[in-house]
Amino acid sequence: MGIIKKLFVFGIIKTKTKKMIYVIVISLLVIGGLIYILEDVKTEVRNLQKQIEETAASHIVEKAKVKKDSTFRSSAVNWGKTIEHFVPFMTKFPVPPEDVVFLGMPIDYVGFTNTDSKSECQVHFIEVKSGNAFLMGKQKNIKQAILDGRVFWHEIAVDGNRTESIE
Repeated sequence: MGIIKKLFVFGIIKTKTKKMIYVIVISLLVIGGLIYILEDVKTEVRNLQKQIEETAASHIVEKAKVKKDSTFRSSAVNWGKTIEHFVPFMTKFPVPPEDVVFLGMPIDYVGFTNTDSKSECQVHFIEVKSGNAFLMGKQKNIKQAILDGRVFWHEIAVDGNRTESIE
């Protein structure tokens, strides 16, 4: 038999005191449980803080990689835009440099050959790519329009503020 019951049996502890002891015991149990939960929460917080630190460190590394890649791609684009101005002077360019006009976008060059001949005059559309570059959507559409023969001549007459199409 428990000590408290023995004390009650002998009448040492009165009923009021008995209730207080129960309240104290229950309070101690609750406090113990809360301390246990608090320690568990502290451990979880430490684990989460460690995860946050690791994620932040990983983020910094990834950010540096992205910046390096962005810088590299930007320099590649700039190099491509610069070099495309010199391409007409390369030996395998399909049109003499003096017969091309640089557009830049959406197609780099329009060239003309045999312009003195009515039957052999040709118009060339030339796109310059470097590295792993590829045709963009608009460029693909223009290429297909040219291959399908959907190319037109428009002659516009300008008179002051007025323009009119010459058919």
